[in-house]
Amino acid sequence: MTAAKKHSPWRGIGGVLTAALFALFCAPDARAADDNFYAGKTVSILVGYEAGGGYDLYARLAAQFLGKYLPGHPSVIVQNMPGAGGLKAARYLLDAAPKDGTALGIPAQTIAFDSLLGYSAGVDAGKFQWLGRLAMNVEVGAAFAKSGIASIADLRARQVSTGGTGGTASTSVIPFLLNKLAGTQFKIVNGYRSAVEVLLAMQRGEMDMVSGIGLTTVEVRFGKEIKDGTLRLIFQSGIGRQPQIASVPNISEFGRTDEESQMLALFSSTASIGRSLVAPPGVPPARVAVLRQAVAAMLADKALAAYAAAHSIMIDPGAADQVGAIVGKTLAAPPELARKTRAVLETMKQQ
Repeated sequence: MTAAKKHSPWRGIGGVLTAALFALFCAPDARAADDNFYAGKTVSILVGYEAGGGYDLYARLAAQFLGKYLPGHPSVIVQNMPGAGGLKAARYLLDAAPKDGTALGIPAQTIAFDSLLGYSAGVDAGKFQWLGRLAMNVEVGAAFAKSGIASIADLRARQVSTGGTGGTASTSVIPFLLNKLAGTQFKIVNGYRSAVEVLLAMQRGEMDMVSGIGLTTVEVRFGKEIKDGTLRLIFQSGIGRQPQIASVPNISEFGRTDEESQMLALFSSTASIGRSLVAPPGVPPARVAVLRQAVAAMLADKALAAYAAAHSIMIDPGAADQVGAIVGKTLAAPPELARKTRAVLETMKQQ
């Protein structure tokens, strides 16, 4: 067993839809006290990014089905509020949005990690009331077999080029952290506008591999190549190894020391927050219970599952308590671990 598996602070929390979601769905009916509140109202789901991206996609999926399970069947719309890497919308939800259950959001999956390290500019992930997760966003590193890259050993043995979209994007941060904490030799070429552009660059032979791109995105474009071995998955992020790619190591397994593994696990855990719905602080507890019950029922809806499958949208539900536990675990990370992780990331700005 590796040091990461012994000491990872995330062991045993996450992964798949748990009994907690079903317990919430089958709990005593929280709707009784709030039967009339949502009738005739409009519920907004705030997204801190432009329309057309991953967060927007899941917000619109939720908007299509959530009203069916809220008492009074309100209209549900998506409101895009891009800016500051998603923080503009998160800040609005915390500080200015109505606190009556009509304003919800899907914050950036890194919000707890950023809150811990002080990168969230006044947004505290611990203040949100987590309602449930539509999907994880497991990210992978992948390379064509012809590149000769098959394992972490290859990434340590020679320089490997990978494309990045810059800033705090996973395509740039994951290979940077692996260079610092796992001894890899990535040459990170930033400047690409999107993960899709990075994939195309690899396909054209401009890059040796891609790093930190959503598994769903890679599977949609290279599903056949993954199955026949033409494209290899080298690593994944998330909490542990996801069952559908259980043979692919998690980046937290690559740390050369226990502390390095814990730092990698800290960032990797953000994938398990994924695309989660939240309510702001101040929403009455009874109404939060109604919202959680409605989200749980929505995620169990066969019509939603069928729609998602027909449109190649991955669904990996997580109960409110499950997601809240992941967020809480992140925010409770030892201060010294957080300080050292931030110190590593600060060196990225100097390059």
